[in-house]
Amino acid sequence: MPNINQLSLGHSPDIFTIICCNDSFQLALDHNTIKILLRVCKRARPLLSSKVVRFHTWCQKAGLCHPDGQMRIGLTPSETIALSLHCENQYTGSQSWLVALADQGNASASYIMAKILQLDLDQDQVKWSEKEATKQQIFHHLENAAEAQHPMAQFHLAKGYHDGNGFNQSPAKAVELYLSLAERGIPQAQISLGQSYENGEGVDQDFNAAIEWYSKAADQSSEDGRLHIVFLRGWFSFIGHGVEQSDVDAFNRWQEVSTQSTDPVIKPIATHMVGWMHYLGRGTVQDNQKGAKIIRENKSDEFPLGEDECLASIWNDTKSDSAAARKFFELCKLGSDRDWLCRHLMAVCLFHGFGTTKDDAKATCIFEQLAKDDHSDSQLWIGMCCYWGLGVSQDNEMAFEWFSKSANQGNSYGQWMVGHCYYHGSAVTKNLTKAIEWYDKSAEQGNRYGQCCLGLCYETGWGVPEGIDIAIFWYRKSADQGLVAAIDNLKDLGKWP
Repeated sequence: MPNINQLSLGHSPDIFTIICCNDSFQLALDHNTIKILLRVCKRARPLLSSKVVRFHTWCQKAGLCHPDGQMRIGLTPSETIALSLHCENQYTGSQSWLVALADQGNASASYIMAKILQLDLDQDQVKWSEKEATKQQIFHHLENAAEAQHPMAQFHLAKGYHDGNGFNQSPAKAVELYLSLAERGIPQAQISLGQSYENGEGVDQDFNAAIEWYSKAADQSSEDGRLHIVFLRGWFSFIGHGVEQSDVDAFNRWQEVSTQSTDPVIKPIATHMVGWMHYLGRGTVQDNQKGAKIIRENKSDEFPLGEDECLASIWNDTKSDSAAARKFFELCKLGSDRDWLCRHLMAVCLFHGFGTTKDDAKATCIFEQLAKDDHSDSQLWIGMCCYWGLGVSQDNEMAFEWFSKSANQGNSYGQWMVGHCYYHGSAVTKNLTKAIEWYDKSAEQGNRYGQCCLGLCYETGWGVPEGIDIAIFWYRKSADQGLVAAIDNLKDLGKWP
């Protein structure tokens, strides 16, 4: 190759085409070299000033741009330039030229067609009866582009093999493609390969290999790769896996991932664990209310494990097979023999079918073992299981015994349920005075369930002198934490919002 600094404006314009239209070649050059090539090629200025603008107009007509003009599908500069050479009728938005180009074996066109079809699927623009056929088209386009050595097509093909969405699932094939791309220095593939090693998908589980590939991505300034290492080392510190156990180190690492990561799998898990660390006072100052709030607000469709399902042990439908749920269960299982919280959370997952097969009996067995070791959150859980007959025979007297053990350790949810039992006369003689006493203890700790129940007592005058103002005070505290029952009670009183 000639000395790049000696190239003149009269040098072959094909150099520009080679650099801009070949991603593999781009990987071999640094950005400064590419910038110099762009400056010295005669074709650069007119191509960028006319044909690329024409292609962008077509993208807008085809509905591929956001209102602000940004592309909905990711295109590299080389793909944009390569496709702009073939785009003629920019005002109709017709895809016929792109389809024809893909049929002729153009890798970029095949890849972009796959991206467009996937966008249509994601935006529910495909009829239900045509979804499977569309998925097969996506696979066909990705496969054609991948065979032509299009790196991002190979990457998305690998993801298809990994996820099995419209593909014949094959983690081994995914790893093969990831490895090929990772060895060529593509950070996204290095991270995905690291995840495969971390999860034991398509390869034997190997945390050292996972960190090695994450590190390669991080060495290329990939923040995602760096945060995957931070996240994993947080778990190792928490359970003492290969390192000295340290709650402080685990908390700090999870806090960093929670605030800086955008990854849909590790971010919610890290945030959930940050909530637990605040709630229990592990690695940071104990703050039950702050911890519960973090866990509650972290709940999402992909990670539906919030305060109700995790701390209050309310029987909700939390079954999930999301990637985040599966990852969370496996991490809890990894630490289940080293840390009680990991074992407790593994039981929570088993109870809900969160990232694993639902197994009430196995979950209650774990809860009972941990409850006997005086863990108040496990005592609440086994109490709930006994109260409702979930995984064990229904036994209200045993439930009250476990609730009391939890409450006497200062657990606000246990206090709430002891109050509940006295209020309803469940396994004990009905006693509204004692119900108020326990509801008050729970409410004073900021527990939104105890606050709502205490408000109800003051509204109705059950166990205390009737006091609407005091009722509204407690309802509002509960409502401010999002409890629907408290909000509804305030609405009935004409005090919401």
